Amino acid sequence: MKKLIAIFSAIFFIMSTSARAELGVGISANFADIDTEGSETELTGDLEKTTASHSKSVTIPEVFVEAISDNGFAIGLAYIPARKLGEKSRTDTSPTGDQETTDAGKYTAKAQVNNVIQIYTDIPIGPIYAKLGATRATLKTQEKSPAGADFEDSDVTGYSYGVGYKNDLPFLANGYFKVEYTHTDFDEYSDIDSNGDSKVVADTEIDSLRVSVGTKF
Repeated sequence: MKKLIAIFSAIFFIMSTSARAELGVGISANFADIDTEGSETELTGDLEKTTASHSKSVTIPEVFVEAISDNGFAIGLAYIPARKLGEKSRTDTSPTGDQETTDAGKYTAKAQVNNVIQIYTDIPIGPIYAKLGATRATLKTQEKSPAGADFEDSDVTGYSYGVGYKNDLPFLANGYFKVEYTHTDFDEYSDIDSNGDSKVVADTEIDSLRVSVGTKF
C-alpha cells in the first residue's frame, strides 16, 4: 500500500501542478450495502464450524480531493470515517469437548473498519466515466467470549470498480457533481483467537451509490 500511495502522490503532484489540471475538493454521501459472510471453526473439542452472514445498509459521509485533467481524467484520494460492519451473537448452553466450563455462555462478534483511505481514478468514456480504486482499512475486532479470547486487528485491502456520471453545477461557480455506482471486494480476513481455540474467517463486499458535490480551483 505504501508503494501505491507513493505512485499516487507522484501522479497527483504532476497533474495538480500542470497548467491544464485543476484541483477539486468535495464531499460525498455513500449509500452503501455492506455484506459480510464468515465462519468460526473450533480448533479443540468437537471441531464444530458455525457460519453466518450479515447485511447492513448505511449512509457514509466521505471527503475527497482530486486532480482533474482537461479531458476529464481524474485521480483522487477519499477519506471515510470509521464504520461498524455489524454484530452477531450466539449462546452456547451445552458445550462439548475438553473445555465445557469455559466454553458455555454468550459469544458476540463485532467489527468496524478504521482509517479508511481510498485511492481512485475516474476514466472518461464519452458522457460517463469508469471508476477504478483501491481501499485500505484497518479491521478492528470487538468480540466478546466467555473464555476471554480475542482476535488481532488487521489491515485489509479492497478493490473497487464502477461507473459514474459527472457534470457542472449551474448554481455554483466552478462547482460540479458526480453520481456513481461501485462494487468493492475486500481481502479475506482470517485469524486464530488468542487462546488458540477457534479460527474466524470473514469476507466483506460493499455495493455503493455515491453522490458527490465538489468545487474546482
